[in-house]
Amino acid sequence: MINGLVNFYIDLNIALLAAFAVWVVTRFFLARVGYRFSFTAEQYLIFAFMGIALLGPLCARFFAYVLPANFNLTDWLVAWYLGGGLQMSARDFQSVIGAKGAFVEQISRPNNVITLVFTVLMVSGFGFFLLRLCRSIFSLSNILSNSYSIHRIGRVHIVASDRINVPFTTLGWRGFYVVVPIDMLSHAGQMRIAIAHEMQHIRHGDVAWEYMWSLLQPLLFWNPAFALFRRRLGVLRELICDAALLKRPSFSKRRYCETLISVARSMSKARHSANALAVPFVEPKRHLARRGQSSLEYRILYALELPSAHRSIKGGNWGILLPLCLALLLVLVLLQRPSEWSHDRIMLSTIVNLEHLQTLNGGN
Repeated sequence: MINGLVNFYIDLNIALLAAFAVWVVTRFFLARVGYRFSFTAEQYLIFAFMGIALLGPLCARFFAYVLPANFNLTDWLVAWYLGGGLQMSARDFQSVIGAKGAFVEQISRPNNVITLVFTVLMVSGFGFFLLRLCRSIFSLSNILSNSYSIHRIGRVHIVASDRINVPFTTLGWRGFYVVVPIDMLSHAGQMRIAIAHEMQHIRHGDVAWEYMWSLLQPLLFWNPAFALFRRRLGVLRELICDAALLKRPSFSKRRYCETLISVARSMSKARHSANALAVPFVEPKRHLARRGQSSLEYRILYALELPSAHRSIKGGNWGILLPLCLALLLVLVLLQRPSEWSHDRIMLSTIVNLEHLQTLNGGN
């Protein structure tokens, strides 16, 4: 039971890293062929890649009954090694290809030092991010319970709070909440832009996705692919909402950018911040959209370049279908378990035994 759970967890993280690698290559090529501003398509690709990664371990077990027995990375590496593609001792090579299985076996043993260290590290990380999530829930509940109702549109409650400096959207027991700083009430133009922006997040489903990523973070806290995917999604959701609002004739680019800068200026004085379970109007300065460039700077530059952002990728385009097929194929290849015995595996085992005998004979 423990062995199976550990295997599933490791496979899940391997699938996530593989999907991330395909996304990086895909994003690079799409940018080079003129799809730099296809933010919606990129967002859908990331959702699909993360879905493939999360379902990868289950898909690998299902396709094991359909795909050929040698459709896995281990058997391909063994065939490559026996063909002379790698100069390494057979014993070392066998240790490399069996590293994952050996690791799982080690940490599945009770009363083992490696098991204890692994358990302590995982429980500590999980506990830390779970406590952070609970703190965010308590903070949001405190803000909402002490806020002042302004307006209500269906299930969306627009409220003002004197405990925040940045507008944000979240989900409560009674529906969605758009929370604006109470100081913004005296700036009607800025408040209108902020509320419209947060309402766009609700229409786009960003709040629900933020809840999902926040709940997954304690489980995948150590995986860099998950952290980078989530950071990129945070940038994309803002750019998509910015684009939707700036296409309306009633919104001025200059006024919109001024509002972004004004809110970012207020953020430097903020004492309370909800990092999880909420979608803020402006991300913290530490969130980078590109190398050395803050999310705010990127959004303002994009708003100024918006007229040139006319190319988009449609769902049936090869720009989306091909990367998804590649990601699924890579995940299946990485997660498929090798057959117990094959001609190549028997040959490798024979070479390992011969090397072992040669070592024993050399020692005598």
